[in-house]
Amino acid sequence: MAAEPQQSALDELAGRRFSLYPAIRGIEHNEWTLERDTWSEILIKNETSGQELWIPRNHLGEISSSDSPVLILGLKRELEFKAGSVVAYRKVVVSMPETPAVRHARDEQKAPPEPPRSELVSGTDAKTFRLLAIALSIGLTIALVGFVGVVVGFHNPLEYFFRPDTTTADQRYLTLASGDNYHDIVAKMAKPEKEQWVSSEEDELQFQALWYGSRAYIVVLMGGTRADMRYIGTIHDPSRRVLDSATQVGGGDTAPLMRNLPKF
Repeated sequence: MAAEPQQSALDELAGRRFSLYPAIRGIEHNEWTLERDTWSEILIKNETSGQELWIPRNHLGEISSSDSPVLILGLKRELEFKAGSVVAYRKVVVSMPETPAVRHARDEQKAPPEPPRSELVSGTDAKTFRLLAIALSIGLTIALVGFVGVVVGFHNPLEYFFRPDTTTADQRYLTLASGDNYHDIVAKMAKPEKEQWVSSEEDELQFQALWYGSRAYIVVLMGGTRADMRYIGTIHDPSRRVLDSATQVGGGDTAPLMRNLPKF
């Protein structure tokens, strides 16, 4: 940036015409003479219009070494004549309205960048993850059912969740004992509504079913011959779930035998 001219340089302007560069905006003729100066500014006069202006010294630049074709007094910045005085010129920036295309392009530039391709999960991968999650859930469910089966000790773990209705009209079958024969049962329970031999006469073990349909259970007898049949338990009708099993003389009961009766 050009230095402010010394007083000796300004003295050279006395009585001489000069032009300003750049010319002051708002003034048509650019030919001046120096009228007087102070420590902070100079007074110049327009040779065509006679107009006088004060120019701050800090706006002054260098003076040309030659007056051919005209002596030049440089200005450090562009000035303009405004409201009766000289001020620094400022360019006015007019904001043009955005067109839809420009606005769309600007919005696209502001949009967040897409994540790296390595961070994206494809549709196939997402489906695989879902299948793995489903398989894991099924496996945990099966493991839980098995654990409950071991702890609770029932024959089929699923039966714990889907127990059939085994309600009966009464529980008179609980009065029966392993030594009771057909006549003892009839005396305690009344005559059955239906009687059925489950096994054939040639079988080594004979099974007889006494139906008490209105009470929703079946009393079962077993023996080596049909003349020697004894009570072994009671099952629910129609679920065939074991309701009672007889206690054996040597210990234990007939529950395993009741769960494996011949189909009838």
